[in-house]
Parts: sequence; structure tokens; C-alpha cells
Amino acid sequence: MAARESGRGATVLSAVAAVTYFLLARYGPGWWRGARLDGVDAPLDLGWLHNGFAWLAQYAGAALSLLFGAAAVLLVLVAVARVDSPRLDRVVAAARTAPALALLAVPALAVAWFLATQVALLVAPFLGMYHGEYHPAVP
Repeated sequence: MAARESGRGATVLSAVAAVTYFLLARYGPGWWRGARLDGVDAPLDLGWLHNGFAWLAQYAGAALSLLFGAAAVLLVLVAVARVDSPRLDRVVAAARTAPALALLAVPALAVAWFLATQVALLVAPFLGMYHGEYHPAVP
């Protein structure tokens, strides 16, 4: 009974995580692959970071989307079943925790990207690696 009741929230969380990672796997590589900070020399142009995010979105995003989609289907079956066992309770607890952590990883990676771009744009002029319109480091 406890697994069925706590499985409802886990089902929604798994479904939201599956949709989120499906969208990242579908559109993320196009957003990030080849992107760079304008007017900044490598490696501070962060092309490597954008390509890394594209790889994560394409491969890890697709795998996590399938995993959380399967978990959502499994949790629906658990909610329908009339079986109550400690093993089933552990599966439901894991199915609640994993998508929650995966959904927290998305804004954490966004904050990490924002901080990396700010540090790169702050440090680049002092290293002579900024050649943009404003305050060129090297004329």
C-alpha cells in the first residue's frame, strides 16, 4: 500500500524528467555545438564547454529520457498492482530520488555555464585574449 501511494508522485516526477531530457536530447546539441564567446581566443571562448554540453545533451539526455520514461511506465504498473513488498518500496524510493536529482542537475549545469562565461569574460582582457569592440586588450 505504501508503494502505491508514494508511487504517484514518483510517476509524475519520472514523467517530467523524461520529457525534460527528451527535449534536451532533441534540441540541445543544435543549441550548443559550435557555439563560442565572440571576440575571445581559445580556450577562453568556451567552445570546448559548449561542445561538451552538446555531447551530454545528445547522448546522456537520450539515455536518461529512456530510463525515466521506462520508470514512469513501471510506476504506473506498480500503482495498479495490489502487491506490497519491501523490495517494491525500495524501487519506488529510487524512482522518486533519481529523477529529482536529474532535474536538479539541469539548473546546476546552467548556473555552472553562466559562472564559467562570466569568469572567462572577466579574465580574457587581462590575458590579452579578448579582441572585441569594447576595451580591446591587443590593438
